[in-house]
Order: sequence, then C-alpha cells, then structure tokens
Amino acid sequence: MAEGEDMQTFTSIMDALVRISTSMKNMEKELLCPVCQEMYKQPLVLPCTHNVCQACAREVLGQQGYIGHGGDPSSEPTSPASTPSTRSPRLSRRTLPKPDRLDRLLKSGFGTYPGRKRGALHPQVIMFPCPACQGDVELGERGLAGLFRNLTLERVVERYRQSVSVGGAILCQLCKPPPLEATKGCTECRATFCNECFKLFHPWGTQKAQHEPTLPTLSFRPKGLMCPDHKEEVTHYCKTCQRLVCQLCRVRRTHSGHKITPVLSAYQALKDKLTKSLTYILGNQDTVQTQICELEEAVRHTEVSGQQAKEEVSQLVRGLGAVLEEKRASLLQAIEECQQERLARLSAQIQEHRSLLDGSGLVGYAQEVLKETDQPCFVQAAKQLHNRIARATEALQTFRPAASSSFRHCQLDVGREMKLLTELNFLRVRGAEGVASGAQTC
Repeated sequence: MAEGEDMQTFTSIMDALVRISTSMKNMEKELLCPVCQEMYKQPLVLPCTHNVCQACAREVLGQQGYIGHGGDPSSEPTSPASTPSTRSPRLSRRTLPKPDRLDRLLKSGFGTYPGRKRGALHPQVIMFPCPACQGDVELGERGLAGLFRNLTLERVVERYRQSVSVGGAILCQLCKPPPLEATKGCTECRATFCNECFKLFHPWGTQKAQHEPTLPTLSFRPKGLMCPDHKEEVTHYCKTCQRLVCQLCRVRRTHSGHKITPVLSAYQALKDKLTKSLTYILGNQDTVQTQICELEEAVRHTEVSGQQAKEEVSQLVRGLGAVLEEKRASLLQAIEECQQERLARLSAQIQEHRSLLDGSGLVGYAQEVLKETDQPCFVQAAKQLHNRIARATEALQTFRPAASSSFRHCQLDVGREMKLLTELNFLRVRGAEGVASGAQTC
C-alpha cells in the first residue's frame, strides 16, 4: 500500500516537472531577440513596441557605416556577461535585415559621415528596420540614445535563466583563479562577488560600505528607469505620445497640451487591464483547448482537402493535355496528307518536264514518229502525239508549279486559346473565402 502511494506521489511530481519544463520552454520563445535569436541582453524598446538587443541594434546601424550610433553609454554594463568577448559565438552569424531594406535607411542626425553639416536647420532622422514587424520605424534624430531599456524584460530573462540554470553558476569576478561561486552582486560596482571579495572591496567606514548587495547577476541594470533625453527618473506617462516622461519633459514644448498622467496611475491602469485580460484567458482554458482542437482538426482537413484539390487540378490539366495532344495529332495528319498530295503533283510535273528533254521521253518518241514515211500511219500516230506536244508546249510557255510549297494556310491562331489558358483560375464560390478577415484564398 505504501509503495503504491509512493509511486503515485512520484508520478505526480514527474508530471508537475514536465508541465513546468514545458511552460519554461514555451516562455523561452518570448525571450529571444528577433535578430540574434538568443535571449535578450540589454533590450531596447523600439517605437513599434518590439524589443531588440542593444548590441544587435548597434550592429544593424553599423551596417550603414555610422561612427556613433547614439547609444546610451551610461547603460552599458561592465560585467563579463555583456562584453563582446563573452557574447555567444552565434552573434556573428545572426541574420540581419535584408540589404535592400538597409539601403533605404536615412542617415541620422548623430554620428559623423560624409556630407553631415553641423547645426543643420532640418536634421535628418534614422529609420530602423524592425526584424519583428518587417517595417522601418523612426528612431528620431538621437537614434538609439532616445530609446528606453526594457528593464522588466531583463528581469524576466534573468529569472528564467536562474530557474532553468542556464549557463551554470555565476562566478566571482574578483577572485584569483579558480574563482568561487558568487553570492552577492553590486549595482554600483557592476560586479559579482563571493562573500570574502565583497567584504574586501567594501571595507567598513568607506563610501563603498554603503553599497547595497544584490543577488548575483550577469546583467546589471539601473535602479530605476531613466529618461533617455534628460537622464532623470521618469515620473509621468504621456498618453498622447504613449511614452514615459520625466519632470523636464513635461515642461518642454514637445508635450505641450498633451494628456499626461502620473506613472502610478498609468501603472495601476495597465496592471488592471493586463490582470483582467490574463484572468479571462486563464479562466477560459477549456475554451482555448477546444479552439486548439478545432484548429488542429482544421489543419488535418486542410491537408486532406488540399491534396484532393491538387489531384483534381492535375486530372483536369491532364485532360486538357490529352485533348491538346489529340488535336495536335489531327492537325499534323491533315498537314501530312496535304504535303503528300502536293509532292505527288510536283513529282508528276517533274516527270513531264523531264520527258521534254532532248533524247528522252516525249521528245525522243516524237523524233522517231517524224521518221515515218507511210502517210496514213503517220497521220494516225501524229494526231495523238500532236495533242500531247501541244499541251507540253503550252505548259512550257505558261510554266507554273503544279502545287504551292507554302503551308501558310496551316498556321494556327492560338491567341484566344492562350489567353483563356492564361486566365484559367479557380471558381469563385461564395463562402469559400477564409473565415477570418484577411485570410488568403486560392
């Protein structure tokens, strides 16, 4: 009895672990940068609300030859996890936007490049090709420097890494080799420490002793979200621009007349909306599963119906091919018969003309008949011969081939048929369109 209960408990634990592992794997898709296909590192929020690693964004802009990308140097961490030497080797092989889209990018108002004039009255802006929505988004004159870091996404990535133990334990960055496992982190020092190293580098009675330890991490973030324009903590949310702003932003002309609310109000409103939507989804899991089953059935039906449609179209096209082949044979037979008839007439005409040559055929026979001295016999033979000679003489004087060598009358006009074949398409059946708006049909 006890063994059965233990087995049941073990099975329940394994099922729970499988569900957790599946959930983690599904969430990982949301944490991958669309450029490098790796987990986000210092993600920036584009104006289209999609995210991209800061290093990836810089590399995309670097394809245009920018010397300065407008990135925020203050947000650059110094931990080993963010240095180029420790980034994944796949970074150099990540897929960048297509060259033809990059060629359409406009030069930005920051950095240096040929033709850039200082103090231009109409500074140009940079367009960034978002790899997620495949559209060019305007970053403004300041480029990447005007974008917010998505600190929440960074925290989610870090929690995910810790939950699945991605990359193993975090090591102390100040230990002599071999380093010990880190137990603390320091946002001000932007480094991870073991217990001994933390005490050593934060001696009592110094300013560093005031640093608050955090959990060890490979990505150090600012304590709060700072305005990229004024480097001050954001305190309000502009509903008109849908952008977080600081106190200085509020008094600038850029947001004059805009509807601005405290960030607490925006936080509570968005949190309530998100919680309500998430609660609805979680409360309708049976509906979600039912719709998934319906969609899976639609997939199976689509595969079967699509195969049937392919076979029907192939059969009809083969039928058209058979009709065309039969017609081709019939037309070729008609041409063959006409050709043979003409060849026979032309061959007979050639033979008649050859008989007119000296010493052969009709001419030779006429020469022999002229030697006849018996008058009655000559008249009898010459009467018939003269008619033949007369016809030959007339044919010689009014020479014309017995048959034409041209087959222009056998040419086909297939313009109408080719047009019909080109316009051959599926029937427009009412109700055959996709149920969802914008669904593509055949």
